[in-house]
Amino acid sequence: MEYYYYPDLSADIIKLTQNEFTHCVKTLHHRIGDKILLTDGKENLAEGEIVSVTKTECLITLLNRKEGKDFRNFSLHIAIAPTKNRERIEWFLEKSIEIGIEKVSFMICEHSERTHLDLDRLNRVAISAIKQSKTTLLPKMEILTFDELMTKYAWIDQQKFIAWCNPDSETSQLTSLLQPQEDVLLLIGPEGDFSSKEIQNAKNQHFKEVLLGNKRLRTETAGLYCCCAVALTNSFTALQAKH
Repeated sequence: MEYYYYPDLSADIIKLTQNEFTHCVKTLHHRIGDKILLTDGKENLAEGEIVSVTKTECLITLLNRKEGKDFRNFSLHIAIAPTKNRERIEWFLEKSIEIGIEKVSFMICEHSERTHLDLDRLNRVAISAIKQSKTTLLPKMEILTFDELMTKYAWIDQQKFIAWCNPDSETSQLTSLLQPQEDVLLLIGPEGDFSSKEIQNAKNQHFKEVLLGNKRLRTETAGLYCCCAVALTNSFTALQAKH
């Protein structure tokens, strides 16, 4: 059963938004009596039954609700510099949602080649991703500068990492430092990497320098690597706990 998005599942009856109406009625030809699943992007899922269909609207009565369907007891926050090619950063957003992520900060750095993003478009990409992958968590998203990010988040008690192309062989791998079941904030720079000032600023705020494998990764690939590393670290720990 496919997923549909509706931002508030508290009412007993809802009217699908125009995009969801088109997909549900015009494309998939659902009719009165059909059952669908809806998520609000806040980890909640509801089963709905179509009770009315006209040429312009579709009314759904909400039946069974399930709260916290995709809740994780830790949070992954990736701050990533937008890529010059818009499609690459959208690809990262889509895939990170499929794997699992709670927050994405699109971070404008000194060496950033792209400094403007369409947050509404990114939100549409994200909604499409949660529907396609059948997850119920729409990550929080924002656009801010590196300095704004430091001011807003550096003081928070969590695991904090900065990944950059450090030639120092003594730098640890991310996978060796991750602690399971703890919140993570990870910084990924632009194609031209972080500036020396930004790196020092992060280190002063107790961000740990990390390597992501043994190869040089594109910005969006580095972001996805981090999602996988965090997910696998926590999945492995959960599996161990069961045995």
